[in-house]
Amino acid sequence: MRHFSSRIVIERVLHGDGFGDENVALALAAGLIDRGKAMGDLPHALETLAKTALVETAPPYTGTWNQLPIAKDEAELAAQLAPALAEHPVDAGLGLGALAALVELWPHVSADERPLLRVRFLNGVFARHAPADAQATIAQLTRWSRDLPTCVGGDVPQVATLSRLLQEISPEGAFRQLAEHLDPSVDFRQLASVLGALAVHLLVRAHDHERQVSHVLLGTVAVERLAGLVPGAVMATLIAQLAHQLWWCAQRAHLAPVVACLDVVTPPFAEAVRNGDISQAQRAARTLAHDPERFWTETWALIAQQLYRPDAQWPHRLAIAAAIAWRAHDGLAPDDAAALASVLADRAFREQIASSREPLMSGQHVHVST
Repeated sequence: MRHFSSRIVIERVLHGDGFGDENVALALAAGLIDRGKAMGDLPHALETLAKTALVETAPPYTGTWNQLPIAKDEAELAAQLAPALAEHPVDAGLGLGALAALVELWPHVSADERPLLRVRFLNGVFARHAPADAQATIAQLTRWSRDLPTCVGGDVPQVATLSRLLQEISPEGAFRQLAEHLDPSVDFRQLASVLGALAVHLLVRAHDHERQVSHVLLGTVAVERLAGLVPGAVMATLIAQLAHQLWWCAQRAHLAPVVACLDVVTPPFAEAVRNGDISQAQRAARTLAHDPERFWTETWALIAQQLYRPDAQWPHRLAIAAAIAWRAHDGLAPDDAAALASVLADRAFREQIASSREPLMSGQHVHVST
């Protein structure tokens, strides 16, 4: 990340008390801009928003993690703070996203600012709350590991096999499915990419109003960026906690399914997003994914327009767009494009629901699994 963009994010973090959705989203997007991505008017919209939006707040953290020496470089920082995430696995995906953002900002933080920035990160980590069954503690993972067969691990991570973890009824069963792919030689980047694909599938199929699935996706991108900096045993724990969060989203979060549109005529991508028709936006995005340059041109323009008129969900949309862009280094997958379309169209969808004062969905909440 270049110094100018990083300083905008750093100064915003230091003016607040926490390090959550908003700062993670801004850091992710700033990193993309500085890697030469053509983003139209979005850089100006981001700079304006970073300087004018309310800063993030969080209660002060006073535990022992803040008593460690200040890390000299990114590798030392990642190795130092990753165990704190494992110890407090509330919203594992957002925690990993925040750590990856902090690591990227670190070279641009002055010596006197580093203790302040680190405590903002810790404030955010330990202020988060989530249902107890949405998180897997180290003690739980250890207990589940004891029940594993002795010859487990070594399988190459693939969507077809790992998707079975989302179909498991119990968290222990889901962990067993993941453990088939965890061994000392595992490629954490590949494993994270596959988990990211499963998160994308959920985003396509269901509304993610609590942002838990989106946070899992952020976490998978963060693992790809942090792999090699975090010790292997700690990274394995973090991935297991991230996979548990994904399982919980599929089995326990009661995600409301996206209703398919029966209209055979699909409007252009930008029009479908502005109409708030999520199913049509997905179809248009899948078609446009075959022309990635045009897809991203239209996407960044849509996001810039929304950021000039921000609502409470702007960090959600910006972060997912940035995460999908990070995943698209080898080409844009149609499912990824459709997932991003769902998130972008959700704004107009919500506005229509609010104006009509009708329930979000007419049916009961259902479990969603692949």
